[in-house]
Amino acid sequence: MQLSAHPARALIVTAILGFATLAGPAWPQAPASAPAWPQLKSDIPMDPALKFGTLPNGMRYVIMKNATPKGEASIRLRIAAGSLHETEAQRGLAHFTEHMAFRGTTRVPDGELFKTFERLGMRMGADTNARTGELDTVYQFDLPNVDDQSVDTGLMVTREIVSEISFNPDAFQAERGPVLSEERLRDGPGMRAYVAHNGFLLKGQLAADRMPIGKVDVIQNAPVSQLMDFFRAYYRPERATLIAIGDFDVD
Repeated sequence: MQLSAHPARALIVTAILGFATLAGPAWPQAPASAPAWPQLKSDIPMDPALKFGTLPNGMRYVIMKNATPKGEASIRLRIAAGSLHETEAQRGLAHFTEHMAFRGTTRVPDGELFKTFERLGMRMGADTNARTGELDTVYQFDLPNVDDQSVDTGLMVTREIVSEISFNPDAFQAERGPVLSEERLRDGPGMRAYVAHNGFLLKGQLAADRMPIGKVDVIQNAPVSQLMDFFRAYYRPERATLIAIGDFDVD
């Protein structure tokens, strides 16, 4: 297949097509069953500036050109899995998986990811971040440039996160501390009020008992195999959505 002659455009197309191989032989096979874009059923026309698509394996993508600010781009990778998808023995492991995505993958060794982004002018927290909620996990990369190297690196990292997190046992053990410190940092009056509020409004529902931070005893004691079980079950192409918006050619 002939790709566009535009280098950045070719990198985007190549990376998107790369997602088509996510469900490799080592993974449990499942039919592609991604939900349809809600715009398809709406009486409000789709914004023509947005290019929506779904690959044969179920992974969805949306791409849009936005030249403000000029020469920059944002990439988001959404995995439709959060704390509501955890078993009782996995409480907090959706969030822990998010942490492990930054602790090494097949192509990016532990400790190198942030250095890689720093070389592109990106700052941890401001330009490179992630969040875990009850229903999803979202990885966020804001590229200060849309040159070939920056775009290629951003898309390569998102590709690695979907199926190539290494789950090195030593890195996993070391990351328990940062996750536990995040739990302690959040455990203040505001969070306790929020939990009590949810418990009252959602009494008897699972959502009232599934804060993304999870349970301390699980974070302290869960084996790495529990984390990998969650990853294999939910980090799948039909649960993945790639969003790329920036100063590049959509086509």
